[in-house]
Amino acid sequence: MKLKREIEFCRVLLLGFLLTAVASNAYCQQMGTAVSTFLEFPVSAHTAALGGNNVSYLGTDHNFAFSNPSLLTSAAANRVSLNYSIYMYHTGYGSAAYTTKFSDKDAFMVGFQGAFYGKMDSYDKYNNNIGKVNANDFALDVTYSRYLNQYFSIGATLKPVINSYGGYTSFSLGADIGVTFHHEPTLINLALVVQNFGGRIAGPKDVVLAPQWMPLNVALGFTKKLKKAPLAFHLTLQNLQKWDYNYATNNIEENAGKVNVGNMIGRKFIIGMDVVPKSEKFWIGLSYNFDRGLSLGNPVVLSLSGLSFGGGAKLYMFRLGVGVAFYSTAAVTAHFSLAMDINWFNERKKL
Repeated sequence: MKLKREIEFCRVLLLGFLLTAVASNAYCQQMGTAVSTFLEFPVSAHTAALGGNNVSYLGTDHNFAFSNPSLLTSAAANRVSLNYSIYMYHTGYGSAAYTTKFSDKDAFMVGFQGAFYGKMDSYDKYNNNIGKVNANDFALDVTYSRYLNQYFSIGATLKPVINSYGGYTSFSLGADIGVTFHHEPTLINLALVVQNFGGRIAGPKDVVLAPQWMPLNVALGFTKKLKKAPLAFHLTLQNLQKWDYNYATNNIEENAGKVNVGNMIGRKFIIGMDVVPKSEKFWIGLSYNFDRGLSLGNPVVLSLSGLSFGGGAKLYMFRLGVGVAFYSTAAVTAHFSLAMDINWFNERKKL
């Protein structure tokens, strides 16, 4: 038994090193730009309330498997969820998911993500208006996770993606790979995940499309729950593969567009806090995303950029959630989530 545990532990360590190596190599190809950036959008109200990317959540909310597939557990089997976010003028994005399990150790989820940018005017090469066209992004998420032992779980998600803008369509293929360390006595989760590893595999022949790579993100997460209070604290380090935030400007000064080391490190952090009882009958979340705040904040006008909050409750078989995220002074996003526990019907039949 001891030898088996040691072998599993070694496998997890090797997986962690593999994730880091693959991500570092992929970043060299990414060149700082990405296709299908809608995959970075928060998929649920709770995810949005915790800064948009939480990879170490302690609980049974299956929507966090969109961020880290190893967070999917068999305890969340037979649930359906629908999420939608209202973004700027006539635009929005949403997701849906269904979970099941193969055993007490093996969980499975199939999900959908979509971004809808509304209609826009289309012109031919002679600048003649030829009507309005739709612009949308779609992704199918197929997730599998396995509970290795009392300490480790692993998971992977395959993501076929379709980008459709008017008469032009492209196809991409990506994947998420994650590993989570659980320590039940101290109520601690520690996770490492590579998100959106992949790129475009097909597109219209008469159009040169750039960029080609998905928005790669290597994230490390830490969550700690208190034993005697319904509080959980979250720390997420994101984009660990990216350390160059310099940008171009029209300023001729020598240091224009340069981002200092402290600023670069600060952009990695998302801090958050949850009020979640053990029964998970409700939740209240608050967070701050430093990258969002530093990138989109207005230095002249008081801005809440980077701040997110939300709350939710469990009502019989339903779980409802609302989240609000501040991106900039012109972009405040409202997130709505509805989940249904199908197991509730079976429990009622037994009564």
